[in-house]
Amino acid sequence: MSPKPFGDKDNGSGSNGTGAGHQTTGGSSILGKLIGGQQVPGGKSKVPAYVNNELLERLRDTVVALQRNPQVDVPPVSLSAFVEAAIELAVEGAEEQFNGGDRFPARPNIKLKTGPPIG
Repeated sequence: MSPKPFGDKDNGSGSNGTGAGHQTTGGSSILGKLIGGQQVPGGKSKVPAYVNNELLERLRDTVVALQRNPQVDVPPVSLSAFVEAAIELAVEGAEEQFNGGDRFPARPNIKLKTGPPIG
């Protein structure tokens, strides 16, 4: 797993060409909510996740500091680019550690359960 530049022009689908880099359409419409949306290749989606306020401020500070630091060869072009690169590294690490480096199988249900964690 090698580090990837922030805001790399290849905003595609990751190493195996499936899954990431797809945009969900219809998700905010009534029909989209009923059918669960559709994936559009090459698009982007918002990440439905919460982080604590202190971590979010550290994230923002980090992105700005990296953009202003002349020692950073490829600074993040945006907060989204930084987050996308960090998520990709975390997902690839989990795949390597827990699934032999392969992508995890698709989940059986399109929508994830919301609410407090299980367990």
